[in-house]
Amino acid sequence: MARPLATILLLLAAACGEGNPRSACGVAALAGPTMLLSEFATPGQTLGLPPDSLPPRLVARMVAGPAMPAIVGRTDSAWVVGVEGTLAPSITPGFGVLVMNTDGSARGVLIYEGSPIAQAPVLGTVTIESRTVPLLGIQLDPGKYEDARCPVFPDSVLQ
Repeated sequence: MARPLATILLLLAAACGEGNPRSACGVAALAGPTMLLSEFATPGQTLGLPPDSLPPRLVARMVAGPAMPAIVGRTDSAWVVGVEGTLAPSITPGFGVLVMNTDGSARGVLIYEGSPIAQAPVLGTVTIESRTVPLLGIQLDPGKYEDARCPVFPDSVLQ
């Protein structure tokens, strides 16, 4: 397990170099979300309960794919995130992760292919096109998964 994580860290470090910014952001778009998933193993970062409040709109990003606007709503006990956009036919979302800052503010939602994190509490759902998948949550410092020059959740998507 340590070897793949070390490789990811090296890729992310290389992405932060002074080379081509577009290439750096491409590598960061893969490495950052992968590193974020590893943070579910860190005690105290996985959200056990849905947050009390979220903004009405967030940025949703398909891992290594486009960022899209999303509308946020609430049922009695869970959050519902509706992503505005279309996916390539080859992409099948498996789960979403609500990403919160350490101060409790929402950053956005990352959408992953594959199976959700085992035993992570489900906080709601994410719907994109005709697919609805579970929404998990994590609270951590953005520096653990994001290069500041390559924002995972660009504000411009909501404007």
